[in-house]
Amino acid sequence: MPASRQGSRLVATVAVVAVLAAACGGGGGKGTTTKSQGSGGTPVEGGRLVYGLDAETQGGYCDTTAQLAASGIIVNGAIYDTLVVPAENGGYAPYLAQSVAHSADYLTWTVRLRAGIQFQDGEPFDANAVKANFDAYRKGALFSFVFSNVVDEQVVDPMTIAIHMKKPWIAFEGYLWGTGRLGMIAPNHLNASDCALHPVGTGPFMVREYVPNDHMTVVKNPHYWRKDNGGRQLPYLDDIEFRPIIDPYQRLNALKTGQIQAMLTDNGDVIYQVRQAVNQGTLASVENQHGAEVAYTMLRVDKPPFDDPIARQAVAYAGDKNEVNDIIYHGVNTPTNTPFAPDVFGYIKDPITPPISHDLNRAKQLVDQYKAAHGGQFKLTISATNDPTVIKAAQLVQSQWQKAGMDVSIKTADQATLINQALGGQFQAVTWRNHPGGDPDGQYVWWHSGSPVNFNNIKDAQIDKDLDDGRTNTDVNARRADYEDLQRVFARQLYNLWGFYALWTFATAPNVHGITGPALPDGGRQALVASVHPVVGIWLSK
Repeated sequence: MPASRQGSRLVATVAVVAVLAAACGGGGGKGTTTKSQGSGGTPVEGGRLVYGLDAETQGGYCDTTAQLAASGIIVNGAIYDTLVVPAENGGYAPYLAQSVAHSADYLTWTVRLRAGIQFQDGEPFDANAVKANFDAYRKGALFSFVFSNVVDEQVVDPMTIAIHMKKPWIAFEGYLWGTGRLGMIAPNHLNASDCALHPVGTGPFMVREYVPNDHMTVVKNPHYWRKDNGGRQLPYLDDIEFRPIIDPYQRLNALKTGQIQAMLTDNGDVIYQVRQAVNQGTLASVENQHGAEVAYTMLRVDKPPFDDPIARQAVAYAGDKNEVNDIIYHGVNTPTNTPFAPDVFGYIKDPITPPISHDLNRAKQLVDQYKAAHGGQFKLTISATNDPTVIKAAQLVQSQWQKAGMDVSIKTADQATLINQALGGQFQAVTWRNHPGGDPDGQYVWWHSGSPVNFNNIKDAQIDKDLDDGRTNTDVNARRADYEDLQRVFARQLYNLWGFYALWTFATAPNVHGITGPALPDGGRQALVASVHPVVGIWLSK
């Protein structure tokens, strides 16, 4: 929906993040989170945090329609709660829900809600409120395809709702989190004209002031439903100011000079500098690659040049993601030959053997073959964000492709514009980042031929079959085979050029703690997934 900055590698990426499949990715599985942020001791209540975002979310924060930037999901989590959250020990933990269960045939999912919770405007959080939310999500342009398998929702009693499916939906629980995008909105605000600019949820903070492209200030919700293990009311902070600072180097400088106290980035060069500052003791950080998104080059495969498989093979052999990683990103990134992170069900390290890798001579042969069939020309444009590091990476990829004999230009735009261009199919090759971890069913909306956010315009009967079978197959081994085959089809057809797993870093001043969140209501901890972390447990030491 999502997603960018540092990316694809072949080149940096866009946080394709919200767009429609907002509800798609999600948690589960032990991750690779590493921490250099100390625990800091006993949490202290009070204080103000200024958080530097990597992008503004265009169109505001009414979740049924919001096109959330990657960092916008963090803002979202301050205002809205979701029914479940990803659990550090795997799967999903009930959150606003007391429990989530499914029938033996996976055709009915039953959600029981926690009692005593209210929205920030005083409305009760109950089954009628959840039904109103689902009705709004299902009718909206963004989620109508995401929830097309849902027949209806039934209010069983004041605190229980049953959701009925057309076909078995094995991984539906993950969609109740939706990579942090399926927030529960106060019913009176679902259809309000100011829902986007004045969102109202059950979350730990309430919006006090929102000036798009400048700042959003949220203040402590005095009636929040959660307490910490010591019985103290959450959240700890009095208020948070979210401030978009688009340039990652300006964002890092603002952190170093105390203008902000926290930021996020997946820019490998900036991460390298953050690590140096952490080693010097001037910053703290949490690095996360659990449920990692993949940064890649997305190809529009229904129009020239990439409607011809020869063109796709040519750029695959011409590119050298290891060179991009070493020169632009200080070797920070982890290359991949598949869209699935290692902690995703069905992951295969190398879907085909040997995997396609840099081979300039082979690339030149393929370019000559393409030119012979297309009037002697092989011309294309790489679209990328205007992040300085992304531009450098794009220029390096441009030179790699040019060495093979292609005529390559670069077109840059801000992240929101690039997402809109992708929605309109206005690209040939675009640097991108998407597909956060969790059950691979979360990728259904991005690749199925019937989806409105199948940006590549892939129409592959085998991919459709793998996605459909993987969604409904209750045999775990058969499901795994479906998703293994899906990766092999991508590896053969080269609809996308997989680059690197995005390494998200949450950098803070040394006195900022609690980025990973407090213990969950039922024990355990919330997992960090890609760019998403909770804000409810952040606190400042004196």
